[in-house]
Amino acid sequence: MNETIEIAKVLIEEGIAARGHFQVWWALRNKALPRFYETMNNYEYVDFFHASNAGHYKVFFLALSKIFDRDTRVAGLREFRRVLTEDGRPDLADYIEQSLLPFHDKIKAVLGIRNQSLVHNERALPGEKVYEINGVTSNQISELIDVTCKIINDVATELGINNTIFDSDRGIRATLRMLEVLERGNSQQG
Repeated sequence: MNETIEIAKVLIEEGIAARGHFQVWWALRNKALPRFYETMNNYEYVDFFHASNAGHYKVFFLALSKIFDRDTRVAGLREFRRVLTEDGRPDLADYIEQSLLPFHDKIKAVLGIRNQSLVHNERALPGEKVYEINGVTSNQISELIDVTCKIINDVATELGINNTIFDSDRGIRATLRMLEVLERGNSQQG
């Protein structure tokens, strides 16, 4: 059971990263504009927002793809299902598999994006083309993150783990609050 608990903890950590970084990226790219455009474009911190946007985007994709990595050396859901079965919990392994079955194409798309643009840069494919080829939208990725985090939380709770992945939009709220503070500071100086 030790290995099962350790993999669960890794999956919780990756789920927190996937959800948190997705929410910050989403807030910066979709919720903050156009209201905070001038604040984000302020020469004193515009470079932070450029780097932050790209960084959060890459991190949420990497965290999510680690959860779905099929390599037996990785503490992903595939390996989790294997150790759950070995530990006498095939019911939890089946729950994971059945719950993710409707999302097979989206999981495949996330791994394709990771392979084509985040881990390996295919020279012949510009970034926009990678997403077009893999046919996945931001809303679908958000849904996949939510479903995956719920599954991980459900299984972890069943194993007696209480410290699980947060289930709220607190990353979005925190990002927007930070921008409000920066905006107020800019207007007071100007």
